[in-house]
Amino acid sequence: MADSIVIFGADGYIGWPLAVHIGNKYPEKKIVLVDNLATRKLVKSVHSRSLVPIKSIPHRIATYERVTGHNNLEFVFADARDSELVDTIFRKYRPESVVHLAQQRSAPFSMIDQEHAMYSELNNVATNMNIIYAMARNVPAAHLVKMGSMGEYGQPGIEISEGEMEIERKGRKANVMFPLVAGSYYHLSKIFDTFNVKLANKIFDLTATDIMQGVVYGTRTDEMIDDDLATRFDFDSIWGTLINKYVIQAVALNKLLIYGKGKQKRGFLSLYDSINCLTLLVENPPKRGEYRIVNQLDEIYDTLELAGKVQTIGKEYGIDAGLEYVQNPRVEKDEHFYEVETKILPSLGFKRRKNLDIVLHEIFEAVLANRSRIGDSKEMIYPTVNWKSAKANRAPLFKLPKEMLSVVGPEDMGYEADELPIKETLEVKN
Repeated sequence: MADSIVIFGADGYIGWPLAVHIGNKYPEKKIVLVDNLATRKLVKSVHSRSLVPIKSIPHRIATYERVTGHNNLEFVFADARDSELVDTIFRKYRPESVVHLAQQRSAPFSMIDQEHAMYSELNNVATNMNIIYAMARNVPAAHLVKMGSMGEYGQPGIEISEGEMEIERKGRKANVMFPLVAGSYYHLSKIFDTFNVKLANKIFDLTATDIMQGVVYGTRTDEMIDDDLATRFDFDSIWGTLINKYVIQAVALNKLLIYGKGKQKRGFLSLYDSINCLTLLVENPPKRGEYRIVNQLDEIYDTLELAGKVQTIGKEYGIDAGLEYVQNPRVEKDEHFYEVETKILPSLGFKRRKNLDIVLHEIFEAVLANRSRIGDSKEMIYPTVNWKSAKANRAPLFKLPKEMLSVVGPEDMGYEADELPIKETLEVKN
């Protein structure tokens, strides 16, 4: 590994614990945290917040330094839609590894209305393209680890391959990328990213790992030994992930909301395992100039199976949650075949860190300890976005912050310059 690793989207649910984990594991490396803190504002725009209190970036980094004794985390406030700023970051830090998590990550958010769909696609494609081109210009030998989604595959009805698959037509065979079929404008933006990275690999010899990640659940990782190192935990129906949301529903509503028949299948992995998988992939890049797809998940469940597990654990905390079947706000098959090929991560030594039952106990304890923070946002637990209503130009309930429609600086996000721990100027002398 090189002396510098850049993580775009380092203030996020996965980005922050990844930065802490890699920083603590490799104290000799400079870990550059890049973020424009947009998720904090976008979650607020849908009348919600992190259930687990999260600290400011300066506070987080100070706590990390106090707890670990390391001072190798450096934060840069930057909007990755600013191509010149992204270029400057690469010229300054010359990383060998670049982890790209800096995107609007919610499918429901992208389906609120036309404005949110446009923001999601323009933001996600622009950040990805800026990182690709800046790497090609400044650090062409670097390894890009780009976060994709298992949702890019849709519900294909055949086993999902890891990487290319062989097809045959009229007696001739060819290897092709597995078909990608979006179920939301968010997932479509991720498909754009996949093809853009693959093209960059072909044209610029960009070395890349494209991660098709399942649904992540959990509230903590091994390094979070101080509450001030906590990562965000979203509980509303727009930003929360399925298992996390089920525990919230059990505690706040005493029932679990089942979309449709509850037979939709997904791949899942804990936050512990997401961080460990990402670290393995950073540590074990593909060959120079190779494009590698990795299916990153641990177990497959349908939503009713998960509901049953949450109900069982809930009873240990005196919660006897029922089931409420609601109309599925998404446009998807109620029942479908779902199998996924996973070879690369096991070959690199991946082993599950904690099983689902153990992590469910941790989630229940975090939710019960912070249940008062749900407050007026309780109604946001119910589905508030219907895919078929996304044709509206602007939905009246959720307004996209206007400052997010263009490149933002600290002042746009409500921060004073001295509140952000930018240790050095990003000016680079030629």
